[in-house]
Amino acid sequence: MAKVERVSALYLFGGMAVLALGVVLSLIVLPGPDLLWRLYIADHLLNGKVMYRDLLEVNPPLWFWAALPAAWLAQNTPILAYHALIGLNMAVMVSATFLLFHLAKKTLGPSTAAAAAFGFLFALCLVSVGDLGQREQSLLMACGLWIALLCARLDGREVGLPTAILVGLITAYGFALKHYFVLLPLVLEVWLLWCQKRAWRPFRPENLTLAFCALAYAGAIWTFTPDFLGRMLDLIETAYFAFGSWNGTISPERKLRLLMQSVFVFFPIAIMLLTKERRAFFVALALASVFCLAIVMLQQKGWRYHFVAAHGLSAMLSIMIVHCAFVSQHKGLRLAVSLVATWALIWNLVAVPAIGRVQTRGQPVEPLLKSIVAKEPKDSRIFILSIGPDYAFHPLADAGRPYWSRYYSLWMLPGLLTPNKDPELEAIRKVEKERVRAEFVEDVQCSRPNLIIGEAGYIGTPDPVRIDTISYLSEDPAFKAWLNSHYLAESKIGPYPVRRINPAAPPPPCIRSPKRL
Repeated sequence: MAKVERVSALYLFGGMAVLALGVVLSLIVLPGPDLLWRLYIADHLLNGKVMYRDLLEVNPPLWFWAALPAAWLAQNTPILAYHALIGLNMAVMVSATFLLFHLAKKTLGPSTAAAAAFGFLFALCLVSVGDLGQREQSLLMACGLWIALLCARLDGREVGLPTAILVGLITAYGFALKHYFVLLPLVLEVWLLWCQKRAWRPFRPENLTLAFCALAYAGAIWTFTPDFLGRMLDLIETAYFAFGSWNGTISPERKLRLLMQSVFVFFPIAIMLLTKERRAFFVALALASVFCLAIVMLQQKGWRYHFVAAHGLSAMLSIMIVHCAFVSQHKGLRLAVSLVATWALIWNLVAVPAIGRVQTRGQPVEPLLKSIVAKEPKDSRIFILSIGPDYAFHPLADAGRPYWSRYYSLWMLPGLLTPNKDPELEAIRKVEKERVRAEFVEDVQCSRPNLIIGEAGYIGTPDPVRIDTISYLSEDPAFKAWLNSHYLAESKIGPYPVRRINPAAPPPPCIRSPKRL
């Protein structure tokens, strides 16, 4: 008993160190474009803007609604919005860790449960360095808690009703952030059914809580953001397939990067096979990590944050395996293999990315755009017409300058310029192409920028398409006349055509048209 208490105390102090390190790294590494956009939207929602009308975003609203407390704190206290988000996230992560430990004790015993809780907190804090608050981090948290609860059910342990409902509420958020995240509770439920056979009971408090939350969320979307269903889904359906060069013509380099990122998920699974570890908690973690990885591979995107859930569950599983190897009576080769594999995993998934993020202090702004923006006076209004959020919103947000578009970027342009073979989708594409142009024209004219930065080049959609964002807007004759009357063309800087306001003929104020549904 004394040994178990010492081990648990060691993990407690280790967890405190991990938490402190996670906070420090989060303060050093600046938030990326997605997190800045999330806080930007939350701030504007508090100021009376309407989502999917004044702010046009392809993702469902839950992630942005969840940022409202951080945005409110930033508006009403001296705390920065991202720092408020860090504090709120850390509080939830610590609470979830204690909840997981409470559940894991029922099936793993105090010592291994402490290792599981430590691995869980380690993954939440350090695998997601620079991506704190991303949706995949919430999926990681949901998977860990859900697995701990299901394993308690599988062992026939008593779980209090408040605990089951609390787990259901926390995990409902994580599973609802992206539509394909619902695959995780479904797969784990099938696994539980396979293990329990006739003893399986679907109408458990946590399942009912998930169902209630799903219905409540659907009702909230229908009530508060009906334009998501009526306005954004058509645009997503006709244009999202071409968002980025990885879709349709995924490059060999990206395939290799996806493969290299995927390999580490199988390290702890291989050790489980070698050591014949068959306990339900371990098997469920391995299963969840593989399906989190499958989600990433099916998307074929492969940004680092997409791997947070898969890598986090793998890190948690590896730490638990090392713990079991240490306390095993047959250490030897088992301990050596576990240590080497876990060290390789943590070095590649945690240490190397964290070092890189600290060195760059987050995602760097494209150097050429950064230099263009930096040379402009602080009161100069800049509008960047780029297909990439990293090139449109991020340079201005990073420089602390206002952003003038209702969209994250012109991300949809490659898809809108690519004819669709389906007649129905082609008709929708044509409508969306005109509507998006009209919205960007209005945003540019009403912001009356001192500098307009366009983007020109080729995009590797299934059929490579040449894009020129200023030319796209200039297909509107009225906008073309307005642009030529009030702006002077400057020398192209790299792939960026530049138009500067004509001081002799500045644009007049504009009146925004009524919002079209």
